[in-house]
Amino acid sequence: MSRKISDFRRTDDSENYEYFLEYGKVNISTQKPAVLLIGGSEGGTVGEDAATQWFLKQADRGDYLVLRCRGIGRQAQWVADNYSHSINSAAELSIDSREAANNPDVVEYIKNADALFFAGGDQNEYEDYWEGTATQDAINYLINHKKIPVAGTSAGMAILGDYYYAPSRQGLISSEILNDPFHTNTKDIYRSDFLQVPYLKHVITDTHLDRHNDRHPETRYGRIFGLIARIMVAENHKVYGIGLEEGAFVGIDEKGIGRVFGNGSDRGQDAYFLQTNGAFPEQIQPGSPLIWDNYGRAVKVYRISGTPEGSGLFDLNNWLTASGGSWEYWFTTDGYSGFRREEIRY
Repeated sequence: MSRKISDFRRTDDSENYEYFLEYGKVNISTQKPAVLLIGGSEGGTVGEDAATQWFLKQADRGDYLVLRCRGIGRQAQWVADNYSHSINSAAELSIDSREAANNPDVVEYIKNADALFFAGGDQNEYEDYWEGTATQDAINYLINHKKIPVAGTSAGMAILGDYYYAPSRQGLISSEILNDPFHTNTKDIYRSDFLQVPYLKHVITDTHLDRHNDRHPETRYGRIFGLIARIMVAENHKVYGIGLEEGAFVGIDEKGIGRVFGNGSDRGQDAYFLQTNGAFPEQIQPGSPLIWDNYGRAVKVYRISGTPEGSGLFDLNNWLTASGGSWEYWFTTDGYSGFRREEIRY
């Protein structure tokens, strides 16, 4: 049962938005800029609790707003149930059309937020409904002028990168992009005129890297590697990536220093900071396997395993200063079958 001081729900069916104030009253707060990236399958873990407490501390008992599509969810209720001492209010706003995204009431709800959480779902809907609207402007106002903390999980994390993958059809798998870098499922790679998040310039993010089950027969390590190859060739400059396993959380503070939260277990808690290493792919063309070897050094990667205390440090100002993890090289000599991840041993 939620500890609710006041509830307020407003729905505008004509413009497809829904707003629900789960807890508290909207007030004025002093917050710090920060970013929390969430791997996508975080529920009920000590890593989630630690990362959430870190994030809400940056909001300084402010007003917490969840943005999403497809109707109100349970994220604000969960925050109100478990962290009411750390917030002033918790609310959700579902924006499900471009008309709603330009509604003045919707824009005001967004601008009043002191902490912003992008829920999981379908990043293609976020792009279709919000990009190029007053909602986009309001979000960027919060991030770059009001300078509030912002978080995203799964699809919500995907849209925080300067580049993002927002499929309008079946999502891309590793073997598709590595065996054909121009596979039809790669057409939805975007350079963002969408969200401008500090320290994520020239960065593409990806989540669920380690997910492997009956519905997902391949992990996504090769996918983010392939996406970086495509972007590097298209943009002709250095490209970066942040990929998270499902139980990992990366907190980036106002100085651009990231640390990784997780459960401290042996698997599923790792964050990967990827950067191109100076050489373009040896082979990248439609219908042929990607070859990006560079003597086994195509992409340089720093890997940090998350802990409840927040482990390691990674400086996103220079992508060089790092501690608490290990460096790797990722490369492929022949598409999916030739993809390798190897730790650098000094």
